[in-house]
Amino acid sequence: MNINKNLILTGIFSVTMAINPFIAGAAEEKDIEELEKKLISVETQLLEPELRLDKLQQERSKYDGASGWFQGSKKKALDKEIEKNEALVSEKYSEMKSTAQQVQKMVFDVAHAFEKHGNYDKAIEYYLKVENRTDEVRARIASCFKAKKDYHQAIKWLLEMSRTDNNLLEVVDCYKLDGSMREAVYWLFEILTPWAGNSAELAALDLIEQYNYPQRPQDYPDFFKRLSDVYLTKAIDAYDSNFLQASKDYRKAVELLSEDLNETPQLVSFSIVERHQNDYRVALEILDRQREAAERNFEDRVRRARDDIERAEDRLRRARHDADRDYENRLRNAEHNVKRAQDRLNELSKVTTTPPEEIERAKRNLENANRELQDIRRNRERIIRDYLRPYEHEVRSARDDYDSLLSNRTRIIEEYIAPYKRKVAEAKKSLDRIKAMHDANFNQ
Repeated sequence: MNINKNLILTGIFSVTMAINPFIAGAAEEKDIEELEKKLISVETQLLEPELRLDKLQQERSKYDGASGWFQGSKKKALDKEIEKNEALVSEKYSEMKSTAQQVQKMVFDVAHAFEKHGNYDKAIEYYLKVENRTDEVRARIASCFKAKKDYHQAIKWLLEMSRTDNNLLEVVDCYKLDGSMREAVYWLFEILTPWAGNSAELAALDLIEQYNYPQRPQDYPDFFKRLSDVYLTKAIDAYDSNFLQASKDYRKAVELLSEDLNETPQLVSFSIVERHQNDYRVALEILDRQREAAERNFEDRVRRARDDIERAEDRLRRARHDADRDYENRLRNAEHNVKRAQDRLNELSKVTTTPPEEIERAKRNLENANRELQDIRRNRERIIRDYLRPYEHEVRSARDDYDSLLSNRTRIIEEYIAPYKRKVAEAKKSLDRIKAMHDANFNQ
């Protein structure tokens, strides 16, 4: 059993040597020191069975192969001893691993204690000693850097975490506190698109208009268009479940563009309807083009299937000629074997000192050769059929594929255009909802 104890012990002893009793408290320091002693003790206890196990395995290897054919009892005894030592090593290793995990947890608790007391440098130092850096550990490190106002480091650790909207809200806040408003708005848009309707997105939507700054028009010349699109998506998403809220979100989308373009809300709303009508027309045009592409793709597949049949039939035709030659070769070889067996028998029969058993053997060989020759002569069709069978199977398979292709024409074409039909359906649904919300707000 190969065990890398360094993976467990690395960093643990350096941790225990640097505990600050002012923050961690004497009890924590004492507990970690006790665990360190236990780790050393378990490692020492592990050394002896490991060495013993190595020796036993070396001894057991001597009985592998021919050298161990008559050493069954010794092999069984060694196998039993090896199994016993492996169990002991495994037990001690598990104990050492468990103790190491306790130390790691205690290191995290010490780091958390430093953090709660406002000693963020020490907290970061100890968090970095935790070997298994989960998102929880990264979040704590980021929190300490944020408390130190080292926002760039905080962002670095936050971006190493899972890309959830809640984590990105923390990134936004760090950029805001750092005065990097352009980046803050960038990440707000990252949260908002695509829209999923979670609480973090609602918070981002509430923040994004508040994050106004002098350079925003230059940094984001399409700011209002992008934000309006978010509200439109939100409105379409909420249409079935809450039409009143959807209608409010639609009006908000219109007002954002109206203010930006200095146009009347009604005119802007008409332009939104027109844009979605155009999206629907484009989706239909793409679908029509893809129908044609689906037909061409199907015809290409049919052509390739016909080619496969022709190639398979051509191989079968060649195989028929080869089958005849193969049969003739087998027949000649069988005749040659009979002649050779007869010659051998004749030769042995002329020698008066030939043992009777050798004569009998030669007769049996001749009988077998004659039997094989007669079998080949009687079964010409079967032999040729067996030779042709794989080529005939290939032809049948190619024809079956061709027939299956023709019978499934509609399904194949429908599968090809299915994604484009879904896009048409989505565009139509969005258009219908936009029209209904336009009417609710501006055609009353």
